[in-house]
Amino acid sequence: MNRIKGFTLIELMIVVAMIGILASVALPAYQVYVQRSEVVEAFSMAGTIRENVTNYYVEELEFPANNQAAGVPEANFLIGNRITGVVVESGAIHVTMGNKASAPLQGKVLSFRPATVIGSPKSPIAWLCGYDEPVNGMQAIGSNKTDLEKEFLPAACRG
Repeated sequence: MNRIKGFTLIELMIVVAMIGILASVALPAYQVYVQRSEVVEAFSMAGTIRENVTNYYVEELEFPANNQAAGVPEANFLIGNRITGVVVESGAIHVTMGNKASAPLQGKVLSFRPATVIGSPKSPIAWLCGYDEPVNGMQAIGSNKTDLEKEFLPAACRG
């Protein structure tokens, strides 16, 4: 009595169905992960511009009104693989996503705003990103134009 041992067709179908269910759950989570990694470019682009804005504030005790005052190129010259422009507006930095960015990020803006200590202009400034709000005793400078969905932002920027 030699019986061939193996899987039945039903058992194989159940395994394939389970793999399909796992893949359908994992794929959307992976896509959000990829889009979050694309937003990192906005952080690196804003990082260098934040230095210019901070230096301007230290020297003038006010924030630059625009790119020219901040000493950075105009918005159309501040581009990257996933960035279409960066605007400095009353101290706030607005990074517009685009170019090779994923479709849900196209044309979306991530803002970085300086926060100052109320009544102490010489205190060091802090930076807020996205939907983050200043702590008690500090005030945010400039407007927040962030319109990225919160799921694409790091936890510190979700507010």
